[in-house]
Amino acid sequence: MAESTEKSGFRWRSQSSMVIIAAGATLSLKDFLTFPVMAAENGGGAFIAMYALFLFLLGLPLLMSEFMLGRMSRGNVVDALDQQAREQGASVFWKLVGWMSLLAALLLLSSYSVVSGWSLSYVFKTAFGVYTGATLDGANALFRAFKSNTEAMMLWHTLFIVLLVMISARSRRRGLEPIVRVLVPLMTLLLVVGVLYGAFSQGMAESVNYILYPDLSRVDAGTPLLALQRAFYTLLLGLGVMVIYGAYADEKVNIGYASFLVILIDLLFSIVTGLAINALVFSVDMQPVLDDELAFRVLPVVFGAMPMGYLFGALFYLFLALAAITTAVALMESLVSCFCARYGRNRLRAATQIGIIVWLIGLGSIFSYSLWQDEGITLAVYFADEAHRLVNNAGFNDIILFIASQLLQPLAALLLAIFVGWKLPRVVSHDALALRSRKLFELWNFAIRYIVPALLLIVLFSSLGVLNLS
Repeated sequence: MAESTEKSGFRWRSQSSMVIIAAGATLSLKDFLTFPVMAAENGGGAFIAMYALFLFLLGLPLLMSEFMLGRMSRGNVVDALDQQAREQGASVFWKLVGWMSLLAALLLLSSYSVVSGWSLSYVFKTAFGVYTGATLDGANALFRAFKSNTEAMMLWHTLFIVLLVMISARSRRRGLEPIVRVLVPLMTLLLVVGVLYGAFSQGMAESVNYILYPDLSRVDAGTPLLALQRAFYTLLLGLGVMVIYGAYADEKVNIGYASFLVILIDLLFSIVTGLAINALVFSVDMQPVLDDELAFRVLPVVFGAMPMGYLFGALFYLFLALAAITTAVALMESLVSCFCARYGRNRLRAATQIGIIVWLIGLGSIFSYSLWQDEGITLAVYFADEAHRLVNNAGFNDIILFIASQLLQPLAALLLAIFVGWKLPRVVSHDALALRSRKLFELWNFAIRYIVPALLLIVLFSSLGVLNLS
């Protein structure tokens, strides 16, 4: 099939639109559900300092590179790498990195949509008082029953996919841009309400101390690695999202400044959300736990024990659902844009077909909680006759997450950094970034050529089990 050379004619209305929409993509469920406790249990303020350092040391140069690559080529990640490789006389196989990115985005979205469906369901369950006066054992029992109920899981998974397809099928000017520009400020408003509610609870002072106080006794050799991993995964790097968002950026957009703002917003949202959530937990004499399912096993008990908890609980789960939508829409856009450009599909057809694929793969994740719960797969690699288990007796959902986020995503990001740092001529990168200072460009160039690849190798090797600092 002939390759498309179509360029995107769409542009963000302003730099602020780009920043808001790109920042919305980084505000994922996992940041809000695990980051606060992870930070507190690994040094509090000391962990946050390391996390912020890696956000700017690794995330900023790589985010700038993806934005730059997209704006240079005005296309999706596959076409961007293909075009630049041809123009610079590099191997055409560099476009395979783009396909790797999109495969990771597809797999990640299929699992993410299932958990996002949980958030949607809990909006209504909490609003109708299902968890009013619930005990911890009772909330856990209800959640286990929900996960084992294949039909209920499929319903909410399907509803989320339908919502996602409806947004992605519309034109960018009528769908992606206005919807996310509304959702992110709405999330901010809900967060402010949550913080104010938490501030008047008995747990805010304890939450501030728990998250922000530097506790070096909790810092060990593995803490920097954990901070590095979180800094990489939170920005959706290596998935083609920021490349296509960069393709929609006007030439007047300051890529360096926009990237800085995206990272700053993500960091502030994570910290402030953590303060609010933990304040609520402490206010009912409970302790935060490091659990991906914290919001569905512990927080219902918290809201159920609070005055008007059904209302504030519903608003909290709405906040999570909105965060899920902004991230999922970004992943979907990277896929839809490529499908439209390379295969001549309109957005409705492309979004529908991709939505069906995501829905089908997501069924495997649903079944791994119920029908396939007792089925497990073990994967291992061998180095010097020593076996390193990648996944041990893992279910379908765990396998999907490992392939997408722990293997393909860091590998694609590493290869993309190598391409930008070593295959693109310095003069091309300099003109494309258009930084205000030559010194800033030299800092970026050094980082993308040496620091970023080194850090990404650490992330990749740790994911493969080859590097273990704990």
